Amino acid sequence: MSKLLVKIEKRIQANKEAAWYENNLLLLKIRDEGLYKKKYGTFEKYLEDRWDFGRARGYQLMKSAEFVQIALKVQPKNVYQKGKMVDIPEVILPKSERQIRPLINKLENNGQRLKVWSDVVETGEKINAELVQTKVDEFLESGEVVPDIEYTEEEITISASRSTGSKHASSKMNDWYTPPEYIESSRKVLGTIHLDPATSELAQATVKADIFYTEETNGLEPMWEGPVWMNPPYSMPEIGHFIDKLLSEDISDWIVLTNNSSDTSWFHKLAEECSLMCFTKGRVGFLNVAGEKMATRQGQCFFYKGSNIDLFKKEFSIYGLIAEVKNDHHT
Repeated sequence: MSKLLVKIEKRIQANKEAAWYENNLLLLKIRDEGLYKKKYGTFEKYLEDRWDFGRARGYQLMKSAEFVQIALKVQPKNVYQKGKMVDIPEVILPKSERQIRPLINKLENNGQRLKVWSDVVETGEKINAELVQTKVDEFLESGEVVPDIEYTEEEITISASRSTGSKHASSKMNDWYTPPEYIESSRKVLGTIHLDPATSELAQATVKADIFYTEETNGLEPMWEGPVWMNPPYSMPEIGHFIDKLLSEDISDWIVLTNNSSDTSWFHKLAEECSLMCFTKGRVGFLNVAGEKMATRQGQCFFYKGSNIDLFKKEFSIYGLIAEVKNDHHT
């Protein structure tokens, strides 16, 4: 059995219901890379022997993950259907595979599934499998024709709105985790990480914050106390909400990791309040759920507020250029 297969299976076993889509994507990776072949021969035998899934159930789970992966890459007016731009609203992440099971079982393609899921979201009602089934039935009865989604990577604006703490979401589905060396340097500078307000349970294996909030527990609602480590969600308006929350609290020690987006208002808000900044040499080598390095599209920046100026310079100078912020309120 390969080391990669063992690592992925440990990740699957560690996941909880909130990470159902991640588990199903990991199953896709195992299938597509043939990691099952040496021990199990066929993927169907692997599903049955290792996870007690029948073939139909296993492929149902993976098809649901494929749908969500596509849906969460789609931004308004960035999808072509038969040569025309189609306005599909940003899709809210389903809370469970069961919610979208009617989409997978009854509809023919992901264009139809996106259409019906958008109808579900737009009702404003509490989403459950029964509501989704109702909307599927209405769609089928209408006879409406919706072609499948056709896209290339160049035609997609990657959505990055899920809060990820020690991981950077280049998309809502493919979470990219901050390598542990950056976390450990931050821990040394801060002394301890008391709060990680935008994270996941999986990320906490590295961050080990005293208190953390996930997407499900919503870190924007409670009061914050430092020291804080934060890698906020990277899309608007979410990143602005998390940064405004941080700056509104009376916290004297924090480190924030973001993309190097100096053209944004939130970037300047952080710059005006921090003590030091570290502009990375190149790009942070974020990791995917299998521990593999991923390619990012731009550089990053660490913002530090606190009194351990020399220690921050020592720890982070190996990662990039250190800039000291000169603002009136720092003098």
